[in-house]
Amino acid sequence: MTLTTDFEITVVDYPAKLLAGFRTQTTIPAASYDCLPLWRKFYSETKKLPDWKHKKAYGIFIKTNQYISFDFWTASEITPDISVPAGMEVLELPAGKFVRCLIPMASDILMAYHTVYSTWIQSQNDYDIDMESACFELYPPKWTLNDAFDLFVPLKNREPNTTD
Repeated sequence: MTLTTDFEITVVDYPAKLLAGFRTQTTIPAASYDCLPLWRKFYSETKKLPDWKHKKAYGIFIKTNQYISFDFWTASEITPDISVPAGMEVLELPAGKFVRCLIPMASDILMAYHTVYSTWIQSQNDYDIDMESACFELYPPKWTLNDAFDLFVPLKNREPNTTD
């Protein structure tokens, strides 16, 4: 298992996306138990749909209760004219400024989150993490555990320090 500590990190403007998928409400301690079955359901259901195997997959985290729970989504981009299959929900991911962290492989994910949320953000003068907006992982089509993927963490402009 490789542990990477140097990640490719950039600040990007990410466009709004219309997504369809499945969601569950979970907590940090329960996430590993709740999220994996949702991924399985997502891939099982979407492989039946034309062209979905060629789409990128989103793993989206939206805080619902501070420090207690969040909604986790597995989703793919859709167009407004698509008929969403029964059981799937639609989510609008708003445009925004994000820190993008390229994660070389699945085994590096915890280190990547730690790097962005702890190390990288402390080095910034212009940005804070926007804890009210969605954070997401973006997986390429036909992704495997040894493939790279992206982590997008929402940013907001840092408030100027007004203490004199």
